[in-house]
Amino acid sequence: MRHGSLSRDEVIYRVGKEIVEKLDAVNCDFTNRLQTDGDTSVEFSASIDAVEDDCSVTVVAYYYQDEDDVANCESLDELNWEIEGYEIY
Repeated sequence: MRHGSLSRDEVIYRVGKEIVEKLDAVNCDFTNRLQTDGDTSVEFSASIDAVEDDCSVTVVAYYYQDEDDVANCESLDELNWEIEGYEIY
């Protein structure tokens, strides 16, 4: 099951554009989470701390790459990195 059910606009509304722009600059890394629904994509995430309604939260951006692309590239920098979705925890 893929994560990241929130859109960029939803996250901007909830925690502000500045936080989302800072998150865009954070390097993502493997989550090491296995997909249990037959999805063979490799999951990556990046996160940043924020405040929503006076509560501390963590905003996470999720990226997914085809496992063959990950296995066959010389450097992960070669891949197309687009955020698929966000979560706020």
